[in-house]
This record gives sequence, structure tokens and C-alpha cells, in this order.
Amino acid sequence: MNTIEFESAHHVKIEYELASTLQRMLAFTIDTTIFLVYYFFMTFLLSSSSMYASFGSELFVTLLLIKLPWIFYHPICEYFANGRSIGKLATGIRVVTRNGDRPGLREVFTRWIFRGDFLWITADATILLWLVFGVCGVLFSGTSMRKQRLGDSMAGTVVIRNKSNVQYTLREVLNIKNISNHRATYPNVTRFTDEDMLLIKNTIQRVQLYPNEETKRFAIELAEETARLLGLPEPPPKRLEFLQNVLQDYVVLTR
Repeated sequence: MNTIEFESAHHVKIEYELASTLQRMLAFTIDTTIFLVYYFFMTFLLSSSSMYASFGSELFVTLLLIKLPWIFYHPICEYFANGRSIGKLATGIRVVTRNGDRPGLREVFTRWIFRGDFLWITADATILLWLVFGVCGVLFSGTSMRKQRLGDSMAGTVVIRNKSNVQYTLREVLNIKNISNHRATYPNVTRFTDEDMLLIKNTIQRVQLYPNEETKRFAIELAEETARLLGLPEPPPKRLEFLQNVLQDYVVLTR
């Protein structure tokens, strides 16, 4: 399994799984299928109406209503939908920069150039070059260490699965072991939310998996802020144990 690691604003490293070539091809298939349905529907609609005559040019209408939507479909979706097209949304993948941020105009434009979608504006055999772009993209994605096609490499982007490997559900929080005989130490913990507890659990897990200086420093800062919100003069010396107790208290008092 290929993964990539990003650093959050709180200096916590979060790991994501890279989208496989198969997932990207499936997303492309969904997008293409949607376009083909749209293409045949619009072709039927235009051929059975007087729209061609009203515009005065069949080529102009075809370009305006059929080709241009497909040509600009991917860059518009990726820019305004946080790196996702309909196909990517359906398959649970998205485009991000190598820093984990949403793609900007430069990244979106560069990926678009190397997709070759602009070739659909032509009406001759040069459109076959679009297939060459597609084949090269599959080959690059299948052999690249980060599963990048050429456009990704040039734009500095990668395609990842939406779900982070350090995300946890509330059910996992409620499944903490050894809480049946646990007596709450911090009754004010009920002021927190489920999201706060998920952050604490994620932090504990990250320190256990990656005990580096950055994760430890963030855990210390989180413990200090948690103690402040609980009204404690200072957090207990064992910060990680303190966070675990807070998490268990929350489960006991709110479940």
C-alpha cells in the first residue's frame, strides 16, 4: 500500500493512502459515462429541434453545448469541488498538492494541459492524440512511486483516498477498554464535545505510533489547553496519561 504523509497546521503528521491506478481509472470511467449520456442526450435534443437553424451553425452549437462542457469539466470540478470530479467523489479520491492543500489555479491548469482535453475542440483526427495522453497517463500512474501521471508530476499534485489513516469514529472512542470500573476524576469533562475527544484520541494514537518530537510537543500543548479548560491550575506531570484519563472520564460520564 502506497502512502503519503502530510503535516497539519498543528504540526501533526497525518498519513493518507495514495489512490491506485485502478481507482483513478474507475473515476475516469464514471466521468466519461456521464459525459457520454450528456452527449447523446444533447445530440438527440439538438437534432430534433430547430436550434441549429436558429444559431446558424451546427459546428458552433456542437462546440458550445457539447464539447466545451467536457473540455473544462475537470478543471472546474477540481478547482471548485476541492480536487474532486463526480467520478472522484464516487470513488472516494481527490487531488491535493504535495503539501496536502487543495489545488489552486496553477495546479489545476497544469493538470488540465497534460490531460489533453483541449484536443476535443478539433473536428479531425488529431483528437486521437487525446487517447495517447490517456494511455501515457495510465503508464505513468502505474509506474510512478507516488501514483502520479505526468500532469501530476508537473503540477506538484497527488491523488489520495479521502479517508486518513488516523481518523477515528465515535464508536472507536466508546470501545476504550477497562472503563467498566473507571471512576471519573474530571467531572467538568462533559463540557467537551465528541470532536474534542476524537482529537485527543487521535493525538494519543499518533504519539504511540510516531513518538517523535513534533507529536510529543503537540500532545503536551493539547494537555495544557485541556487542563486550562477543565479549570486545573496545571496539567498533571504525565501528560499522555492525563489525556487518556480525560478521554475515559468523557466516555463514562456521557455514554
